[in-house]
Amino acid sequence: MPKHNLLFVLIFFTVVINLNAQIFEYDFTSDNQEWTGDFADYPINDSLAYELNFSRTTLPEPLDQNKYALMITGNNHSDDLFMFIKRKITGLTPNATYKLLIGVELASKAPTHTFGIGGAPGESVIIKAGASIAEPGKTVVGEYYRMNINKGDQTEPGTDVDTIGNVGVTDTTTVFTMINRNNSKNIFTVTTDSNGEVWVCIGTDSGFEGTTTLYYSRINLTFTSTAGIDDDKNTPNEYSLSQNYPNPFNPSTTISYKLHVSGYTTLKVYDLLGREVLSLVDGYKEAGKYTVEFRVKNTELTSGIYFYRLQVDSFNDTKKFMFLK
Repeated sequence: MPKHNLLFVLIFFTVVINLNAQIFEYDFTSDNQEWTGDFADYPINDSLAYELNFSRTTLPEPLDQNKYALMITGNNHSDDLFMFIKRKITGLTPNATYKLLIGVELASKAPTHTFGIGGAPGESVIIKAGASIAEPGKTVVGEYYRMNINKGDQTEPGTDVDTIGNVGVTDTTTVFTMINRNNSKNIFTVTTDSNGEVWVCIGTDSGFEGTTTLYYSRINLTFTSTAGIDDDKNTPNEYSLSQNYPNPFNPSTTISYKLHVSGYTTLKVYDLLGREVLSLVDGYKEAGKYTVEFRVKNTELTSGIYFYRLQVDSFNDTKKFMFLK
């Protein structure tokens, strides 16, 4: 059975027992959801030549034009154009330290393994994301607009944002394609201000001297408080993967697992031939107890025996379950 998201619609969610996480999700269906866009690293008297534009609009063809996204575009002449979006996040604990997981879905048509002036259109346009107490913005430095936060330089991360990938899609792309980027392998740490607020910034640092156009269609932010994470009462003393319940199942079942130490975690389902069918968990997880429930609807998943495998650090465990139509 090939791995293909169109084979079935899968609904699942993860519950963290210690309740330290606050999740913010944005899909721009109704409006900008308080996200704004701006630009930096270009001459203050030359903005027209850079063809800078930011707006909320529908996704481009051949993507679903019933869906909306934040479009940002610019024609880089300075070998260092920074195009970014930002939003204030409120409702966090004042003066508290959080681990911040940032997930971004965006549309790009930048090819990989090609050449361009200054750099490649895919690999030389670096996506960066992070958070700061100061509102990210541009400021005049000499004859240029520069960022007021530390974003680093192109491939180099800064103290206020980190690199999470590039905008490259495939070797031969000529149309816009959805890609996903996140910082699951290098979680950002930020401390809120006295009002429990921070600013999140997501942008691209370009070494490609040409036009880059992107559509941000979905942004997920998970703030996990570091308070109590290392409390022995809440942290399991070993890794474990439980048998799903119910088993056999239709249409839903629940899988529980425990992480003794924080780390990059995957929980995937395979068929009898060892082919990956779907991924339930794929990212950084804090130490703790987790429950994943998934419900299969309108599926072409056939009845039979499947396996699910948990992998984190040097630990891995596999169990089997049965799906009945």
